[in-house]
Amino acid sequence: MKKFFTTLLICLCAITAVAKQNTPLTLYAHRGCWSKSATGEFIVPENSLPAVAMAKKMGYTGIECDVHYTKDGVMVILHDGTINRTMRRASDYSRLDKPVRLADLTFEELRRDYVLESTNPEWRTPIPTLEELLTECKKQGIVPMLHSNLVPSYRVAQQMFGNEWVAFTADYEPLLEVRKFSDCIVLYSINEGTPDQITPRLERIGGRCGISSMQYKLYTADFCKALTDRGYIVQASIFPAPNEAIAQRNGITYQLTDFSIMPTHKPIHKGKGKVDAKSPSPKWIWESNERLERGALTLDVEFIGEIDVMINGVRKYTIKRDKMGKDIIGDRFFDKGSSVEVVAKPGAKVKKAKAKVYKY
Repeated sequence: MKKFFTTLLICLCAITAVAKQNTPLTLYAHRGCWSKSATGEFIVPENSLPAVAMAKKMGYTGIECDVHYTKDGVMVILHDGTINRTMRRASDYSRLDKPVRLADLTFEELRRDYVLESTNPEWRTPIPTLEELLTECKKQGIVPMLHSNLVPSYRVAQQMFGNEWVAFTADYEPLLEVRKFSDCIVLYSINEGTPDQITPRLERIGGRCGISSMQYKLYTADFCKALTDRGYIVQASIFPAPNEAIAQRNGITYQLTDFSIMPTHKPIHKGKGKVDAKSPSPKWIWESNERLERGALTLDVEFIGEIDVMINGVRKYTIKRDKMGKDIIGDRFFDKGSSVEVVAKPGAKVKKAKAKVYKY
């Protein structure tokens, strides 16, 4: 036990660059880089122009967005079938007490009567059109990933971005259609299948393509390797903690995420952790009281056995390794300080634990 504490404390002060083999090649911000307040109200609205700009500031390669039609056939950016969760009345910023379906609203009604929810009055804007969001992506140098089965939306993206965008859907036929006029990246969303079952469909799509799935249990190391060895992209789609870190370990190439982040800046803080002597298990605690408007924390931990990790008091990871190895866990945060704790369960050994905080 004493040796564990000594080794851990020595290693906490060392800060090194993130190892490339532990990070996905590309991170996309799910519905843009949105955020919420402690009361659950949107600060940065999802699927909005500010969410695109924030993704750029936070170092993401691209953003995923959802495309749907209004009643009169205008393509706008919204995830849900209703506007209730993300929008309010434009007249008085009041909440909507009854379901309001996007398909029942004309574009004029949508833009005139409703605004996106945000604690920042400047971001209480009308819902963006597809063209408006793509224009912001181009302005920010962000790659758009269109979660859409609307072939016309693909044509707009192709016209504006050439081949440097991503088509993403569980509907197979629209992906075949996009290949007729674009060499963009195509991601086929799946829920099941083996690499041998999936490959024929990807071969038919051709070009730069791969899969995406929300089924984290599907993404074993063997599964990821079988597809990446054949040249295909493997995207982890909004996996919950701790499964994003495990998917990185298992060899994903893309990560579509609500919270995970990898550093693009130099850290502003180095973690000087301390061992909690009152804890019945080896426990390391580190925190920074500096509140950041936009920040990220990464933990670089090398261990064997099973450990519990808590990031910023909200993101809990219970992760296990049968052999000594390293995981990198990242979490973006807004308007608060940062903290991390590591608890080694019985029989576990932690060789290194390094915390880094980044300001964006």
